[in-house]
Amino acid sequence: MLGKSLKNTGVQVVGKAITVLISLVTTAILVRKLGTVNYGLFTLVTAVLILLDSLADFGTRVIGVREAAKDVSNHPGIFKNLVVLRLVMASGAMMIGLVWLLVYPGISDIRNEILLALLMSGFTSLAGSLEIIFQSKMRLDLKTLMDVAFPGLFLIFLLVWGGNLTLLWVFGAYLAARGVSLIWGAWLVNKIWKLERLKNVLVDKKTWGWLLKESWPMGLYLIIFTSYDRALDSMIINHYWGASSVAWYGLGYKIYGNLIMPAYFFISNVFPMLSVKNRDKKKIFDRSLLISLVMALTVMVVMYVLAPLAIKILAGDSFYASVEVLRVLLLALGFSYIGHIVGFTLISEGGQKEMLKVGLAALLINLVLNLLLIPYFGIIAAAWVTVLTEAIAAGMMWFYLRKKSL
Repeated sequence: MLGKSLKNTGVQVVGKAITVLISLVTTAILVRKLGTVNYGLFTLVTAVLILLDSLADFGTRVIGVREAAKDVSNHPGIFKNLVVLRLVMASGAMMIGLVWLLVYPGISDIRNEILLALLMSGFTSLAGSLEIIFQSKMRLDLKTLMDVAFPGLFLIFLLVWGGNLTLLWVFGAYLAARGVSLIWGAWLVNKIWKLERLKNVLVDKKTWGWLLKESWPMGLYLIIFTSYDRALDSMIINHYWGASSVAWYGLGYKIYGNLIMPAYFFISNVFPMLSVKNRDKKKIFDRSLLISLVMALTVMVVMYVLAPLAIKILAGDSFYASVEVLRVLLLALGFSYIGHIVGFTLISEGGQKEMLKVGLAALLINLVLNLLLIPYFGIIAAAWVTVLTEAIAAGMMWFYLRKKSL
């Protein structure tokens, strides 16, 4: 079974490699055509959108996969209620985004662009719902096809477009690409799990209540994690150092985020097995952890050497400050890979509340250190704070998992 997970992970890594190549070309085009300031604003807005997406998700995707793995016979009931509930929460997230748009200083000139970008929350919610089926059926190879289609279409739009590139056009093209990729994803899902099964399934508020009860600790953790992982540092950097610094930091962090993806792909395949009680669970965990460590060390060494070349190819010499940011963030990579395995295993043991404690501690440490250090040391301080935060979070998750005697 672990062999199937490795096979699925391999497919996803290949898919992600294609996605990363697409992302490299896309980023190079955006950086050069938008300019440093507008690319910084683009980075800031997307960081906030990711935070809103975590609010719309609220842990329901992870819990949905866990419950679907436990109760195969009730897939239609779980899935339909999850889809509707997630769309309702996505609507709420968009409302919060509107409030941010009205009260946050420095973005009044791009309000129309942000309004368009906020519509992405609904599409992202639907994509996450489709992922629940792919993951519970251990067919993340098909999910990879949907994932590649999204950035691929956006790149095609970029290459075909002959006019000036504006933030409004960028967010509009993102929305269109996501919409088409969702149609493609729904077709792929229907091949392995007929969507017509949902016709006679009723939306049950009791099921909603149960799902929220199960997911709220994980949901709060995801919101907290996204806050310190993407949004807080970008907003603090923008306040003290301006949009250009956000762009330099954002480019390094974008590469770092892509490098974390193999860990996510691997645990996504292993998680359904960890969620089922069996004698081999400890063995699966130990082997998964070892594989993750080997993956992390390989990525860290290779990318440390290639960091200057990667930044130069992507954005040119004007973004050289991103090299040091990326190299520091590579230290956080090892802790992040460990955290993925340990954290999801903790969730499989019902440790959502422990994950919430981890998130709260990490948020407090991250916020305090960023507020203290970024005003004086800039983007490099934000990178070091990320390393420390990931290390503390991984250590706390390990401590809580050991208490559950896995």
